[in-house]
Amino acid sequence: MENKLVKYNPNQNKADTWRHNWEVMKPFVYFGFKAMTLIAGALIGIIKLLPSLLEQHKHIGHKKDDRVIKI
Repeated sequence: MENKLVKYNPNQNKADTWRHNWEVMKPFVYFGFKAMTLIAGALIGIIKLLPSLLEQHKHIGHKKDDRVIKI
């Protein structure tokens, strides 16, 4: 077999090239979208949970211990 140099053909059907590129990258794009939705859902859950945790922390309060330990 001979190695033939293939020149870039600007008149090549670009739709076929885009379609091929999409078929190759589709799994990675879907994985990226799913990962972003998972991270966003976790962040939304944390943000919704924070106000209730802060309220619980205020109700518990800080009891200052006035006892002195003598050795």
